[in-house]
Amino acid sequence: MSQAAGLDDQAEPEIHKSTEDRLVYMANQISDFFASQGHEDRAVAGVADHLRSYWDPSMFRRIFAHLDATGGAGLKPVTLQALAMLRESSPGSVRAELERTGGRSGREPGDDAG
Repeated sequence: MSQAAGLDDQAEPEIHKSTEDRLVYMANQISDFFASQGHEDRAVAGVADHLRSYWDPSMFRRIFAHLDATGGAGLKPVTLQALAMLRESSPGSVRAELERTGGRSGREPGDDAG
């Protein structure tokens, strides 16, 4: 596959084999963003809060089914921790953890997802 100017070898693959592959890719991209900000605990809470805010229930069912079936194949450590946090906690506790660590939700004006 040729690379367009300005893209590196981490660019999104042109074809995903399944919806689960696409969800793994998307979750890891979110994880990469929050991890790039430093502070792993803040990154985990940020990913969990972002997923809870923007993913629909069918996406959760599929990513959790993938996690259960494969043990999380292809998911990065921060992504795995965020998914574990989502399984174990309520929406309010995810937000509280994000605020406790000084993280941002990504919903503030000017944020990419906001």
